[in-house]
Amino acid sequence: MSKLTVTLSDDLHAQIRQELEAQGITTGQFIEMVVTKYFTKSKEGENNMATRTIAFQVSEELYQRIKEYLNRYQEVYGRKLTQREFMLQLIEDALSEAEEEFEAATAAEEEPPEAEEGPDSEPDIEDADESDAPEDDSGESPDEESGNGESYAPYTIEE
Repeated sequence: MSKLTVTLSDDLHAQIRQELEAQGITTGQFIEMVVTKYFTKSKEGENNMATRTIAFQVSEELYQRIKEYLNRYQEVYGRKLTQREFMLQLIEDALSEAEEEFEAATAAEEEPPEAEEGPDSEPDIEDADESDAPEDDSGESPDEESGNGESYAPYTIEE
């Protein structure tokens, strides 16, 4: 690990202190986050991308659930996850999942349809109606306990 010392104006230092307090992180965590974000953006070309704001309202219940999740996240992982990071990750994950579903649906449309049954093909056993089952000579109804629609003749053993 390396140390880094910087000299900042009092105003900028006060802004950083406010941010640290708001996020509940240390100065080291903050500086690491900012520097990592800086290098990640420059690699991804985000510095040249225009950004847009999406704003929406949620119920108080949902808002509290999000806050509780973010607090648990910090307890478990030892770093604060901002609302912005959380929401962006949710949106990215949902879009990735939707794109995969779109690709799967498009691929399914391009596959040839399965061969349909012709008029002389035999019906599946599951499709056979019990009324089609042959009746036995005894006139008894099919065995209801077996549930398979087959008839059985009475069976007696004499001693």
